[in-house]
Amino acid sequence: MKAPICEVCLKTDDILCPADEKKLQDGVISELDVKVARLLYKLLGDVDIEFKKAVEAGDLIVIVVGEGDVPITIGKGGKNIKTLIRELGKRVRVIEGMKAETADELKKLASDLLYPAGVFGVNVVYRPGGDTYYKVLVFGRDRKKLPEKPEILESVLSQIVGKDVKISFV
Repeated sequence: MKAPICEVCLKTDDILCPADEKKLQDGVISELDVKVARLLYKLLGDVDIEFKKAVEAGDLIVIVVGEGDVPITIGKGGKNIKTLIRELGKRVRVIEGMKAETADELKKLASDLLYPAGVFGVNVVYRPGGDTYYKVLVFGRDRKKLPEKPEILESVLSQIVGKDVKISFV
């Protein structure tokens, strides 16, 4: 399993090696990343998946995994997800992570996160001074289908992408 912490740290419970401790201190990884990586390792063992990061907002934890790794992470009949929900005490969503450097990549990421609500498109909005942010356009009729409040989903998307993301209804 590929994770943001080394294999030795995955197998131990309380302590991190100096390199991973430095990553944690520098903010490269979070306590949640460490906790989720260790839980996934206990559940899945040495399977060929990539855990990229975990993002928490409100009552929701979003687990970002590598391309094609969502079904393995969820498990047969959702058994892995049920265990993660029980261990973490919050609702869990698993999405496929990508760089999201273009509007199309962000649209795919947003579609996965906001499902079953439909994403109409993504606009790049330019602020005075040259700064930009993304505006994710969601169908107005799907407002009630969002898995969480729009503000929480904006926070999750912003943390994953590393740029401001706003959700608008069309």
